[in-house]
Amino acid sequence: MKEPTQCAFWENPTLIVGAQKDCFKRIETYVDDDHLMRHLLKCRECGQLYFFEFYEEVDGEDGSDPQYKTYIPVETDAEIAALKNASSFELLQFFPRLQRDLPKDGQKATARWVGK
Repeated sequence: MKEPTQCAFWENPTLIVGAQKDCFKRIETYVDDDHLMRHLLKCRECGQLYFFEFYEEVDGEDGSDPQYKTYIPVETDAEIAALKNASSFELLQFFPRLQRDLPKDGQKATARWVGK
């Protein structure tokens, strides 16, 4: 995947911790479930497209399940198709990707680029 160097998130990934609707426009929805969501998003500032996945690991214990948000910059229909067909674990093979994780223990969410 191509590095989105023109996007504000490239230099400041912590911006992703804010409300998604403020940062992105939803272009298409692929999956919309309580614990798994997949969308095509467009950065409101620069127009960069991102394949997005929200994945919640349900453990059934106390309700504070770990949550993972993955943003992969995309440019082509072929890239989007490959990501749509990938499992949540297979998405971890794509670089660069912006990862926002909220651990189970209630710690603060982290945001970082993987493969930058």
